[in-house]
Amino acid sequence: MRFSGVIAQTSHIEDVLITDLRHTIATLGADGGMNSPSIYDTAQVLRFAPPKGMIWPALEWLAEQQYPDGGWGDPAVPRARDVSTLAAILALQKYGARLQERRAIHAGLSFLRHQAPYWSHLADDLPVGVELLLPQLLKETAAAGLLVQVAPYAQLVALGEKRRALIGSRRWPAGTPPVHSWEAWGTMPYAAELDGSGGVGHSSAATAAWLHAASAKPELAAERERAEHYLQCAASMTGIDLPGVVPGVWPLTWFELVFSLYMLSTANLLDHPALQDVVGPQVQALSQAFTPHGIGFSDYFMPDGDDTAAALVILHSAGYPVSAAPLRRFETGDHFCAFPGELQPSLSVVAHAAHALQVLGEPANTAYDYIARRQESDGRWLGDKWQSAWFYTTSQAIIALPYEPYQEAINRAVEQLISYQAPDGGLGGYHGSTTEETAYMVLGLRHLRRNGVLFEEGMLALAAAERWMLDNYRPFRQHAPHLWLDKDAYRPPRLVRIIELAATLPDRW
Repeated sequence: MRFSGVIAQTSHIEDVLITDLRHTIATLGADGGMNSPSIYDTAQVLRFAPPKGMIWPALEWLAEQQYPDGGWGDPAVPRARDVSTLAAILALQKYGARLQERRAIHAGLSFLRHQAPYWSHLADDLPVGVELLLPQLLKETAAAGLLVQVAPYAQLVALGEKRRALIGSRRWPAGTPPVHSWEAWGTMPYAAELDGSGGVGHSSAATAAWLHAASAKPELAAERERAEHYLQCAASMTGIDLPGVVPGVWPLTWFELVFSLYMLSTANLLDHPALQDVVGPQVQALSQAFTPHGIGFSDYFMPDGDDTAAALVILHSAGYPVSAAPLRRFETGDHFCAFPGELQPSLSVVAHAAHALQVLGEPANTAYDYIARRQESDGRWLGDKWQSAWFYTTSQAIIALPYEPYQEAINRAVEQLISYQAPDGGLGGYHGSTTEETAYMVLGLRHLRRNGVLFEEGMLALAAAERWMLDNYRPFRQHAPHLWLDKDAYRPPRLVRIIELAATLPDRW
């Protein structure tokens, strides 16, 4: 009787998880996708295009995001904090004359003085556009009479000058990466810089700066109205719905849908019988949106190698006839890029490209070798520009690499995952064990178990992580670390929910 009760309880939990998954899958891509509020972008909106008559709720929200160490932004992602802190300081200085704002500014400036070690060398995990944004913010801080040492950022400033020279050589159309950071280099606003979303570069900060620059141009009145509407729509998709509190990147329709389905595919859930009526329409929508050039993270942004690679895996797995031709457009030397002209490659993009080539039956040895060369001596894969958690990067590499001839590299990675596992089975970095980070371990090790190559200690570690995920499942979880990277760290809640649920659902299917 006791055994049958356990079975019934497990069955009930699975039913709840399936229901949660079905609901989340059905909402993917709706209304442009959901994204967490951004400290950096909210500060820039308050500075350049604040909501009319509604400044204080957003300003109070911004002040509340300051950490006890004086900085803004998640401490788990230290190099994503300088931009957020500088922008927040400038926003508070513009509006805050009270003692509490002055104290917050002082604490923020003190925090920045301790950030120098993070900028002594540059790696591939720099936040998006930071080489443009941070030097610009330093200039604006100096102009505001605030003292911030520039010397620690010398290497970044030099990289920014290189990037600025490349950008300044031409005018950039809407929906391209340079326009995403328009606030760092744009001076003359053009109507053609607005994309189909109504915003500039799918960025709240860029749109706000563009609005400020266009404020004295009557010929852009219609475009200003569209841009203001964009900011209102963006604010409505953060989950807190405060005027002026905005996400960093939005819309992210296809990114949210593509990578959610990709994670379901790697979890062997894409053709789960209980999910077919909600997965099928989403895959069909993706097939209709996919172009000969690939797919971008929304309908209004240029195709990128990451979304294209993941989409190819999904479409092929679902039985759609696809080829690797769109992905080959992003092949550059020994790796694949998200966008042409990148200064820092992304390991996770290469992993997704290698995985796509593998499932399509295409040669991928060059990509495999690139991934293997990037492995750290301790077995981890670190330093990705789109995701800060090494558990993510490592799990994506494990899934992408064939076990033969990369058995040694994969096993060393598994050993490192095990060594970082907490006694209770969870996994995490700065914040301790988290469901998202533990989920990456579960998905990576399940992939190996499914292929019959996970060694005994790995099996035990996986079982412990699976138990931890079930024990820590919460239907309405709201607060979690921001591990994904744009200009600052963010959390795409629907995508993260899919990742957590895919790893929590028992692997019986």
